[in-house]
Amino acid sequence: MKELRIKLSSKDEENINKLKEKYGYESTEDLFRFLVTIFAQHYVEFLWGINETEKNAKDEFYKRY
Repeated sequence: MKELRIKLSSKDEENINKLKEKYGYESTEDLFRFLVTIFAQHYVEFLWGINETEKNAKDEFYKRY
């Protein structure tokens, strides 16, 4: 298993604590696993929408077939 070390500012720590509270995680490690999972599953695209390059590529693909 790999270990990840990140230097955090006090503002970063404050934001992490807010996210832990919002999503119900007690440990920072569990919160980061959750965030990695939603990014890996492209859940963020659902929240923010896909970028224009990806949208255009998908549109072109579907036009051909």
